[in-house]
Amino acid sequence: MLLRSLSQINFRNMQTPRLEFGPGITAIVGKNAAGKSNLLDAIYLACTGDLPGGKIVESVRIGETEGFVSSKVERQDGIATIEVGLAPGRKVLRLDGQSVRSNDIARVSSAVLITPEDADLVHGSPSGRRTYLDTLLSKLSLRYALLLREYGRVVEQRNAALKASYEDLTLPIWTEKFLELGKEIEAVRIRAMRRISEIAEVTYREIASDNKVLGVVLESQSEADLSQRLDRTRQEERARGVTVVGPHRDELLLSLNGHSVQAYGSRGEARTTSLALRVAEYQLLREKHGEAPILLLDDFTAELDANRRSYLLSLAANTPQAIITGTETPPQYDALYHVAGGSFSGTQ
Repeated sequence: MLLRSLSQINFRNMQTPRLEFGPGITAIVGKNAAGKSNLLDAIYLACTGDLPGGKIVESVRIGETEGFVSSKVERQDGIATIEVGLAPGRKVLRLDGQSVRSNDIARVSSAVLITPEDADLVHGSPSGRRTYLDTLLSKLSLRYALLLREYGRVVEQRNAALKASYEDLTLPIWTEKFLELGKEIEAVRIRAMRRISEIAEVTYREIASDNKVLGVVLESQSEADLSQRLDRTRQEERARGVTVVGPHRDELLLSLNGHSVQAYGSRGEARTTSLALRVAEYQLLREKHGEAPILLLDDFTAELDANRRSYLLSLAANTPQAIITGTETPPQYDALYHVAGGSFSGTQ
């Protein structure tokens, strides 16, 4: 899978309207705040239909009301054109001229973005780790994406019934639907976790030199059946007016030699753990599509020791296409762009 071109209008500080890319490693070099990360965010959005972080309004250049990004992605079976229109509070996606959703784009294009902020996957909130898992599984399975959307709607309705001051006769109906969807979501997650855990453990061992074993486990794997958990919390949810168990509350537990990385891990261990999770994402998307996703590495030198930096550069070198940013030029590249003030110059 190759990104052949990126076009943009009013995307953050970017000034260059169009860039072309080839196979191999493309290095993007410039000072901090020059626009390197904005380029990778624009590429990720144009290849997946999703924003890697932040709100839509924050992706449109200050002083403008609308923005646009577009990509041409080459696959083994042809070229797909993806267009994303941006305006405050909304995003319009087109695939080969037809209006679509992000899930439709995930069928034909994929990209993995690795950034220094990925350490927040470990030290950040449980919701961030759930988002990582749900986003990945939604790209792997349209069925999962639809289940998750319907589950969110059911939880909202069930919470409204729990908050009612009178006895809401719809509560048993929403509870039955909640259990049906929740159990199916948990089953998909548990199956996927076996592969994610396997890849992440091997990757951590390859990168780190501390001989520690990384564990990645879904909290609900070690708990009772969802029906039993719901029975145990009926009093609490009535008092609080919310559904307190279920997939929307699941936690992704990360450990090294059995000890929580969230609680006891160093910054370096968190970076290695989050990198292992991103590599699992990369491998699973490659297995789904039968070809490697586009690899995006932001600031390849940031907070990385020699082992981690060497692993990242090796991963990039063995990927059909990688786009790498940094304040210094990587030791190996096939094309080089320099960026200053959102303007890109160089050779493709």
